[in-house]
Amino acid sequence: MPTKSSGSGEMRRTSGVEARGATRPTAQIRASELVRRSISSLSSALASAPPDLVSGPDAAVMAELFAQVERSAAAGKALYARKVAESGAYGASGHRDAAGWLADVSGESRGHALGMLATAELACQVPEVQRAFCNGDLSGAQAKVIGEAAALDPSATEDLLKAADSGSFATVAAIAARVVRRARSEEDLEREEARVHANRYCRTFSPRDGGLRIEALLTKQAGARLVSRLDQMTEVLFTESIGSDNPASHEHCRADALVELVGGFEPSRHRAPDKGRRVSSGEEQGSSGGPSCDRGPGLGKSGPNAHVVVRVDAGALRRGWVEGSEVCEIPGIGAVPVATARQILGDAFFNILVTDGVDVRCVTGTKRTIPTPLRVALSERDPRCVVPGCGVAHHLEIDHWQRDYSMDGPTCIDNLARLCGRHHAMKTYTGWRLAGGPGHWKWVPPTQPRTRPTRPRAGPNRPRTRSTRSRPGGPSKARDLGSTGPPG
Repeated sequence: MPTKSSGSGEMRRTSGVEARGATRPTAQIRASELVRRSISSLSSALASAPPDLVSGPDAAVMAELFAQVERSAAAGKALYARKVAESGAYGASGHRDAAGWLADVSGESRGHALGMLATAELACQVPEVQRAFCNGDLSGAQAKVIGEAAALDPSATEDLLKAADSGSFATVAAIAARVVRRARSEEDLEREEARVHANRYCRTFSPRDGGLRIEALLTKQAGARLVSRLDQMTEVLFTESIGSDNPASHEHCRADALVELVGGFEPSRHRAPDKGRRVSSGEEQGSSGGPSCDRGPGLGKSGPNAHVVVRVDAGALRRGWVEGSEVCEIPGIGAVPVATARQILGDAFFNILVTDGVDVRCVTGTKRTIPTPLRVALSERDPRCVVPGCGVAHHLEIDHWQRDYSMDGPTCIDNLARLCGRHHAMKTYTGWRLAGGPGHWKWVPPTQPRTRPTRPRAGPNRPRTRSTRSRPGGPSKARDLGSTGPPG
């Protein structure tokens, strides 16, 4: 079993493998001593600059450095553990397998140890990936998804490593998923969907800590319909919650949305109290003084009539299978067979976005209303807030980022971007701006910070509103709720 021994003022952890006292090459001895000195140096650095005593910017620098150390340490642990597994050296300490040995050595779960060994195995299948992993250029999660994809298509390795160097993990995972999709046949995907359909289920159970848990397995096509309606209803309830004394979080609204979809749509059930409630400019006052039940296109008493977007290349749709860099997928769900895309062409619930069918760059206008093809293309291009490092994917707002609408900025995809509410407000009121464009976004601070203008306070004769209309000469504002109403 692993033991701890003290020596040279540091805690040293040795395994049964090392405790055997076998003759080791000089290079290995030097390497192990170098690692031990590095551990001691890291401990000394942390002790000499306690996190509570450093400034915020200095803490950010230290956190980035330790993240680099963590990547290198994860690579070393995974790759050396792989060697332990191959050699059977774990048996010297009485363990039955490498996963159990690694779990005890690292103080983590067996499942995490299995994942680490799988990551090492995948990374070692492609030399370029293994090299990047050893250099600390990849995290364990990145190495796993890139290794799996590169093993199926080595020609995609360079693009995957470039994505890891400049993009988020979500971007890398999306690119890797498309590489894996191209390596699979249509028959494989169809068999997978058939298998899932044959084993579909929806189970409920009561956990010990109370409440009710729900678990389900659905095909991608069925799951996409459910998720789309769930997202739409979540937006409705989240908007209802804005301005209340106790606004609900997105997760709370999503749970409420599931209940509403199954039990029947009742907008007033989760509506914020009238007192102090913000009212959208698109809402009409009913006879009771509150907003009407109509929440816009596709929303009625039966709930949202949402639409799922299926992205497919025209060539693949005509041919019946994908080739090269072509795709056939439901954003946020994953790849689907081309036969599925063909099957749902007549389903009004779905929107098919054919990449060479409508050139979204030609969809433009002088009005604030965003055409449906342009809105769908924009949602696909910007699934999250475009500000680097943000990652927010809910309640995004559409912004005329290059040339404002009030300055005759066109409503076209090159002039539009989706931002979260926080970053949209920063751009609108404090002078921050976007630069670079899709795939190369930059968040540029203001040269002269501005103060946010104050609004007149609400009074008895001045209700508080949350307008989606732009102020005269002011920037555009739009909450993207998936409708075809005005952007901003």
